[in-house]
Amino acid sequence: MSRITAIIFCLLWSIVGGFGGTSWGQSDLRIEQLPGYEAYQEAQRNRGRNLRMLRVDWSKDGTFANVRLGDFERSVDLKTFELAEKRAGEFIEADQPQRRSPQRSAVARAEQRTIEPSPDGKWNAVFRDNNITLEPIPAERETPVQVTTDGIDRLRYGTGCWVYGEELDQKEAMWWSPDSTKLVFYEVDEQGLKDYHLTFDNTDLYTTLHTTRYPKAGETNPQVNLMVYDLATKKVNRFSIDGEPRQYLFNIKFAPNGRELIVSRTNRRQNVLDVLAIDVESGDMRVVVTERQPTWQTNRPTMQFLEDGERFIWETEANGWKNYQLRHFDGGLLQDLTNWNQFPCERIVRVDEANGWFYYTAYSDSFPYNEQLHRVRLNGESEQRISTSAWHHSNFEIDPHGRFVMATRQQIDQAPEHVIYSIGGEEVAVLHDPDAPQIDVHSEIFSFTASDGKTPIYGILHKPADFDPAKKYPLLIDVYGGPNSRGLSSQFSPTNAMTAFGFLVAKVGNRGTVGRGKAFESATYLQLGILDLDDQADAVKHLSERPYVDGGRVGIYGHSYGGYMSALALLRYPDVFHVGVAGAPVTDWKHYDTIYTERYMRTPQENPDGYRIGSCLEYTKNLQGKLFLVHGLIDDNVHPSNTWELAKKLNDENKRFDMMIYPEFKHGIGSTYSALRVEYLYRHLMAQPAVPSQIIGE
Repeated sequence: MSRITAIIFCLLWSIVGGFGGTSWGQSDLRIEQLPGYEAYQEAQRNRGRNLRMLRVDWSKDGTFANVRLGDFERSVDLKTFELAEKRAGEFIEADQPQRRSPQRSAVARAEQRTIEPSPDGKWNAVFRDNNITLEPIPAERETPVQVTTDGIDRLRYGTGCWVYGEELDQKEAMWWSPDSTKLVFYEVDEQGLKDYHLTFDNTDLYTTLHTTRYPKAGETNPQVNLMVYDLATKKVNRFSIDGEPRQYLFNIKFAPNGRELIVSRTNRRQNVLDVLAIDVESGDMRVVVTERQPTWQTNRPTMQFLEDGERFIWETEANGWKNYQLRHFDGGLLQDLTNWNQFPCERIVRVDEANGWFYYTAYSDSFPYNEQLHRVRLNGESEQRISTSAWHHSNFEIDPHGRFVMATRQQIDQAPEHVIYSIGGEEVAVLHDPDAPQIDVHSEIFSFTASDGKTPIYGILHKPADFDPAKKYPLLIDVYGGPNSRGLSSQFSPTNAMTAFGFLVAKVGNRGTVGRGKAFESATYLQLGILDLDDQADAVKHLSERPYVDGGRVGIYGHSYGGYMSALALLRYPDVFHVGVAGAPVTDWKHYDTIYTERYMRTPQENPDGYRIGSCLEYTKNLQGKLFLVHGLIDDNVHPSNTWELAKKLNDENKRFDMMIYPEFKHGIGSTYSALRVEYLYRHLMAQPAVPSQIIGE
């Protein structure tokens, strides 16, 4: 081939979309041009399709029930279980939800509400200019009351702080007593904390500075106290709460008795949780229940009061598996309701006090991601499993007459259907919606044994609609995988939209994720990025044994913790992962906040080796594949400095990588992000005719 011919060939190849020899940014490749784009769009639209049972109305005479299956409404005869036209009649009223506080406005991520109305509707407690003002309703009824006056930027009243909002889900910072006579509120002291700065308005002529106190792992935490204002005496008092000086106080609410404040308290290591009861009149404090773990303790276990306001259902993992207890507010244990030691419970479905039953779900199947309905007497006796088929169950509707349960059941590769069980666990009927769409399934469950030689790891493999086992396909790993996340779901998952472009796509339930007991969840303690990523790599090796999986073309993508896993995958396992798209990655845990990071890693001072081996910076010299870093320039959660430091280290190592920065996005990124991810993975993983080797050098 002549040199001129070769040059023309290369030019034509780049014009028509070949990119085997082009670099990122030089190709005209767009997602809309890719074969399979229309199927990809259709799959994206179908992700939210409603296949659930929406409602059941039980007749008072117990002879029938009206059910709605999507838009399909029918009556089911509770003797013959035949479907007929929807019937009229008298129905048992549905359970009323627990009484809630007055309707309040939504609150932004990591922030707290600035206005709290009193239960009697007479006052608004308002956080403004670092202080609290009580404003009368209506405004002309009375003169506003200034509760605090000495608040400054670093010592504030009636609000929280970023790390409490983000990691402890603390959306409130002021709490009215039920009788509206007292207002409890936070005092947040951030004196001694370092400022963290981000530039906002980065596309304007001049930027503005966004400053917050964001305590990084191992650094000084805010000091949080609780105070109370008495409307009658107009006095403010501070509660004296013993424990660590900068312990965490959160999940605050008034007890049903209206006299005591319920406060969750945990130490900085977060392995001991105390639920406190504080008398708001006297300030007396007592411990209601304590939970301890050798790793970390769940910060918000379920605490659901019964009708008497004294007994409550409590969630505990004391034996290493999530169970439920019946406890008394005086601090006593009344009864272990469940005592499973091979699988965890999941959630409360109903407490039927009138008949003495407690309904809950547990992962009690041989496949550990299938949720099943159980019930037990409130005295701990007569335990039974009601949903007996080996499917994942949800949307439970319990017959008020105590004879049947309706539920939606499904599996990863089985579309949802609606089933009726007798209360004794016999499957008596399956209700079918004749208008339900028929959906082709291109997914399967796979499993392998983890590197410890004993732990089964499960995953989902999605295949293209036109899958041909005689062909070789590139493999994508869709990853998050971080602590307090669910590794897999048993809900129906017929496909992954990315398969429309010819990829195999896998999702893996690695160690460190929830739903399989405390030992499984805690396997990554003090070593984030090691065993969790090992499981992802082992999944690739396992799948690559299949003849249609091309182990030489493996990509991985994810965001936040998934972005961390994606970047780390290319650096720790360069022979396993070849292309990665890492969105908003935590590249070194020293960059992340105290509460999240120290819960799983302790401080850098306590665990220097864990921080070192879990850092992307430790492995930059290993980069061989194609790495695409994506970050929002005003990300106040995972700061852009994570990406900057990794980029600098890669530059120092003379490594090549790609990057896209979005100037106006925080942690969640919209715009072209999802399209660029597809294009990047397609460009570097899809087999394309290589430029003939004889061109080079001729």
